[in-house]
Amino acid sequence: MANESLTQLLSQLNVQSTKDEFAKVEQTCMNVLNNGSSSVDLGAVLKAYLVASIKQDKYDQGFRILSEKKEIAERYGDQIALEKLYIYYKLNETRKFEELYSELVPQSIDAIADKSEIETLSIRGFLHVRAQFCYKNGLYDETQKIYHYLASHNSRGTDNDLELQCNERVPLAANASLALDTDISTVSEESYDLLYNNSMILSARGEYEQAIELLKRAGEMAVKDGYESDINAIELQLSFVYQMVGNTKQSKELLDKLISKLDKNSPIALLANMNKKAFINFSKYKTNLNLVLRELNPEALNGINKQHFTQEQWSAINRNLLFLHLFNSDSIQSKSSLLSRTLHNYRKIVNNMNFESYESQAKKLYHQALKMIESGPNGSVIGFLLLTIQLQVIEKQWDNAIRLGERFLNRLWERRPTPEIQSSSDRENIQAICYILLELYKITGRNNSKTILLNHLMKDFSLLNLSAQASSEISFWKHIAFEHLEQTDLKNAKSLFEKVSKCCSDRLINKILSDEDLDAEEGAQITQGVDVEAVIAAGVKPLEPTKASNNVANLFMVKKVRADRVRDRKKRERLARFIKHHGIKGTLDPERWLPKKDRTSYRPKKRQLAKQTQGGAVSKKAEQALDISKKTAKSSKKAKNRKK
Repeated sequence: MANESLTQLLSQLNVQSTKDEFAKVEQTCMNVLNNGSSSVDLGAVLKAYLVASIKQDKYDQGFRILSEKKEIAERYGDQIALEKLYIYYKLNETRKFEELYSELVPQSIDAIADKSEIETLSIRGFLHVRAQFCYKNGLYDETQKIYHYLASHNSRGTDNDLELQCNERVPLAANASLALDTDISTVSEESYDLLYNNSMILSARGEYEQAIELLKRAGEMAVKDGYESDINAIELQLSFVYQMVGNTKQSKELLDKLISKLDKNSPIALLANMNKKAFINFSKYKTNLNLVLRELNPEALNGINKQHFTQEQWSAINRNLLFLHLFNSDSIQSKSSLLSRTLHNYRKIVNNMNFESYESQAKKLYHQALKMIESGPNGSVIGFLLLTIQLQVIEKQWDNAIRLGERFLNRLWERRPTPEIQSSSDRENIQAICYILLELYKITGRNNSKTILLNHLMKDFSLLNLSAQASSEISFWKHIAFEHLEQTDLKNAKSLFEKVSKCCSDRLINKILSDEDLDAEEGAQITQGVDVEAVIAAGVKPLEPTKASNNVANLFMVKKVRADRVRDRKKRERLARFIKHHGIKGTLDPERWLPKKDRTSYRPKKRQLAKQTQGGAVSKKAEQALDISKKTAKSSKKAKNRKK
């Protein structure tokens, strides 16, 4: 397959031999290097040793020899540059790889693409390794650019055209939005490699039925050729596609077949076992998660991580293992990934997440999240914040969820108020929290808060160069434009749509900007090809006539009114029980909760009056006598007569 033939792309690694002879070559080269004879080309010997190590997948051994024979490696650096770069790639030595590659190929792929094939012939092998490195680390855009250049500049037949076509398709399986010049539906029957890679692209796009057809054709061709490893890879992918379309029976049959015939520690067997476990509905109370983890064999997965999984694939596997450890109440180490740091902090606060109620967890995490935000909205705060908001939503603590999101945004904007000083991770965090807050504002009917947030975002947008941003950033501002449109803020909505339309072509946005009426026929043309059922299944609610019973905000207000009614009814019931218990007849004294001396009906005894000192309390009658508003009209007439 294309993935297995990556090492064969290095034309310099041309030691043709069996594994036993590779071991002999390795031993002989080691003896020569240890003797250090001046009559021998030590650079060629070291190169042969590294080639033999690579052919046996002994990358750690090659890396160790490069360190032990540092003087020879530096002296003959040009001779062993390709082998050295390849070993760094295989061992995930990212920093060393980047440093060496920048020395060997100082120009970017865009600059190289402008040069002729003859000018770049010397660095062709380095480009192959760079493309593999980029794919492994999720740099799919650069991967496709490199492979496209290599495929379009191969007139001398330096590389195999078929393998280049396969490798050009590999990044599209991870990022289906990347463009490919050729039509993947028209593939020659000569190569099952191309069929396999095209099926991966179709699976990434969600076109599963077509992917199944290509995989079946590829499987039939691979069986004829007798390549067992390729057959296993095709069957694993076919089982996954069957699983995605809901064909559980056939998917399980293929997975059982792979597990039974393969070595249990092989990469395909480990993945097949993990995919089979996905059919089981685990229970955190009844399932023996220790047994599940042992069957998944995470130690073997860790052992083959560097050689067989890309960064994205390994992160997906690691996420599954982390959640199993979490529900098994195991300790979770805080590592480089955001999820591991989030779950580590979660385990420190919640004693037993299986038995502690969500209400208790929500309270604990809420107070901890507030402390973390106040100390600074950087690092792993965003992960812990999202987990806390999720628990608040589960418990319908809408106010707490909104308060956390708003506090996080305010702290972030205080430290980095403008987009110029905001990093890409800051903008991603802002977008994630804004999406959540806008949805929470709809649920709670907070239109004023929504308007304030949208106006603040408009200030950021005026300072942002949208054309230089990623597609996710453009999608976010398109969403904000529609939110303004929903708020009937046409001025800001049009301003956003105009800038968005310059970065991406969208027929609906162009129609909005044209100020022309949209008839039914044009609407049908715009929505042609949209799978409505899939959109609804994804959680998008269809537009319906606004009714009080269907509006989410109104439902929230109705629930609040009902809660107030229940509270008032319970208050009346408590009062009735109090009257009945104490045998009170008639209306209750409204001053019954005040101390006796503060009631209007209070009359002190004569003994108490005699004991009072100057400045002491006086009777209510004496207080009323001092009140000028209580004087009668008669007393006022007497006062007037005295003046005369």
